[in-house]
Amino acid sequence: MFACLAGTACLAQTRADSLRARLLDRHDRSVLVAAHRGAWREAPENSLESIEKAIEMGVDIVEIDIRRTVGGELVLSHGRVFFRPEGSPTLEEALLCAKGRVLLNLDKAFGYFDEIIQIAERTGTTGQLIFKSSKNVEDALKVLGPWKDKVIYMPIINLNRGGAAAKVEAFVQRMDPPMYELNFARDDNPALTIVRARLEGRSRLWYNSLWPSLCGGHCDAVQMEDPARGIGWLIDDAGAGAVQTDIPADLIRYLKNR
Repeated sequence: MFACLAGTACLAQTRADSLRARLLDRHDRSVLVAAHRGAWREAPENSLESIEKAIEMGVDIVEIDIRRTVGGELVLSHGRVFFRPEGSPTLEEALLCAKGRVLLNLDKAFGYFDEIIQIAERTGTTGQLIFKSSKNVEDALKVLGPWKDKVIYMPIINLNRGGAAAKVEAFVQRMDPPMYELNFARDDNPALTIVRARLEGRSRLWYNSLWPSLCGGHCDAVQMEDPARGIGWLIDDAGAGAVQTDIPADLIRYLKNR
């Protein structure tokens, strides 16, 4: 198992607090960079090493996938698991690796909310976690319970489906989340314009540039050829405040050069 770096706890904690503050600041216009499954081009995806490499790159958020083994362990894995795969860390190991150093976007995790909160509280990492789901606001509130004002929750909104704007409005009225994940297949989707206008100055918009169907074609592959039509479009035309990418190092360089 890859050993995480140590010895800079005070500085690292300050960075985590700063990242959380940026995310929650509704007036902040910077773009947060999220590494999909860690820096998987540098190390195995969902491994401690991939988390470490992503932190070294300077990412703001590391996305990890949570699964439960038949033995009841919560581990990092994108696919279904029966036993803990060789080299696959437990969630607790991942939280301790990231503690105080980076925010964590938990995918496939909302169904394990109560268990994750117990581990996060034990490890002192609750404030670093971003929970998300595509549930409606009533069902999300049922899961969050007394934690609704203590954790970061991000609704996933599929703009390709009817009623997307109404779903966003329900969240605005009942929860007013600091960030929304918006997915759309075409960049001329009218719901994108409506939702962006409703959330401007209120919540950060998270886009996934992993493949074309999630971001109207303005994906990582386009970014590599023409940044203005890639992440540049998501920022300038779609108001991105966070981007999840498979090329985090490239995106960080691009943002520094803007």
